[in-house]
Amino acid sequence: MPPTVALLPGQTAFAGNDYLGLAGDPRLAEALYEGARTYGISSMSSRWALGWTELHARLERGLAEYFGAEDACVLGATYMGGAVYFEVMRRAHATVFCDATAHSNLFLGMKAAGFTIESFRHLDAEDLRRKLAAHRGPPPVVATDGVYGISGEVAPLDAIRDAARAHGAPLFIDDAHGVFAVGPTGRGSAEARGLAPGDAVVLGSLSKALGCNGGFLLGTRDEVEAFRRSTPVCGASQPIPPLAAAALRALEIVREDPGLRARMWSHAERMRAAAREHGLGVVSEESPIVALTLADEAEARALDAHLRTEGLVAPYFKYPSEPRHNL
Repeated sequence: MPPTVALLPGQTAFAGNDYLGLAGDPRLAEALYEGARTYGISSMSSRWALGWTELHARLERGLAEYFGAEDACVLGATYMGGAVYFEVMRRAHATVFCDATAHSNLFLGMKAAGFTIESFRHLDAEDLRRKLAAHRGPPPVVATDGVYGISGEVAPLDAIRDAARAHGAPLFIDDAHGVFAVGPTGRGSAEARGLAPGDAVVLGSLSKALGCNGGFLLGTRDEVEAFRRSTPVCGASQPIPPLAAAALRALEIVREDPGLRARMWSHAERMRAAAREHGLGVVSEESPIVALTLADEAEARALDAHLRTEGLVAPYFKYPSEPRHNL
């Protein structure tokens, strides 16, 4: 069944991932227009053919500089990140230990690359440590989300890093919901947990807090060059040039205006306080995601319907990774 129309003229989006409010910023629209006027509206092909522009090169340099990484590789979609990373890592590793509720792009990438997958309990670094200690064979890979997009929880990345490091396992963090929003200077959940740029390969999104579209991988120069040469990157298009231009402008804005993050956190704290006043439970306070605990699906549907009568849209739907839904 096709999705119903979620947002109509005059309604206010009361959910989604536009954490800093940049998706509708006129400065990004202007950059988008100039990018389209100069470079056209299509990437036409992959980065190794005709899909690469000076805008994309500047964007990779800007992302690496912002996060203090050696290099960055931009992707047409953040969802490609798992496929890219695990294809490359399969050359030297055979097993991956992954948080049981990590984003589906990680599991799809592991399966496609032929990894043996071992899950550890959600947010449980001690369970990971025990399972790594029992592992026999070449060093595995450890993978986790940074910020969990449904619950707003932030993984204990410092403890996960220490467990991985003790067993020679490289660490991969999907921080699509954390970059530009979480951390003292907006460098994501890795920064929030005290990790250094070289402690993990990080998958980030241009589509959420940055208000644009596409994704990126951060790592060492050798790692990133291997990502660029991977089959998914060679065979897929980049963010279209206008979006690369808009992302460059958005990156400038988040550098220049830390008040955007302060406003976001203020709104999140106000929302959580209001929820508690009305008897609703709040899952986590460590990210801008305000996840409320409701009694059941019927209550969730009722809240969706009630909000719509007030012109607010926070659509209820069955998310595939929610454990009760065997989709």
